[in-house]
Amino acid sequence: MTRLRLARPGMTLVETLVGLVLLGLVSTLGLASLGLVGRAGAVAVADNTALTAVQDLLRLRLLAAVPVVGEGSGGRPAVLFEGGAERLAFITELPGRFGVSGLALVGLRREAEAVQLRWRPLRGAAEGEGTAGRLLLENVAMLRLRYFGVPRPREAAAWHDAWSEASALPAVVGLAIAFKPGDTRHWPPLLVAPRLAATRMPGA
Repeated sequence: MTRLRLARPGMTLVETLVGLVLLGLVSTLGLASLGLVGRAGAVAVADNTALTAVQDLLRLRLLAAVPVVGEGSGGRPAVLFEGGAERLAFITELPGRFGVSGLALVGLRREAEAVQLRWRPLRGAAEGEGTAGRLLLENVAMLRLRYFGVPRPREAAAWHDAWSEASALPAVVGLAIAFKPGDTRHWPPLLVAPRLAATRMPGA
């Protein structure tokens, strides 16, 4: 008895070519998407690196803050450290790359959705980049500075929204930043304890 064998049809040449074309399209789309992911990852890494650099700059300068005593309102002596919710001025040492030798008056503030840093010699004329200011961050929706410590004798240690005409540096400076909607950068909370915060004015 003769057995019939059903032929197993194979792919025609046209079907094979179509399959190769589709495979090529899928591969191309996959590589393109990987490229987009790679570029997005590179941008995120660059943004995080820039934020880390800004945090390191501010941390080092606040750590080196110096409680220089000057004249406050009414002629009373006070430490030259003036802090508000969105601005801060203090005395610190700056590296040589800032073009200032010795102590400098440094100012940090939010201006037109950006955080700017300015500086000038404690003694002498201001000039160069410090006068114009250095742009640290753009697209900033909020800058909030807070200060912990005892600004004057017989006061309790607490957080303050301002630090002015005090007898010592704050024990801790807190700096929070929020970016505008759509900006994916995240600013980790920054808390800095100046090294000379325990040094108070004579008689204070």
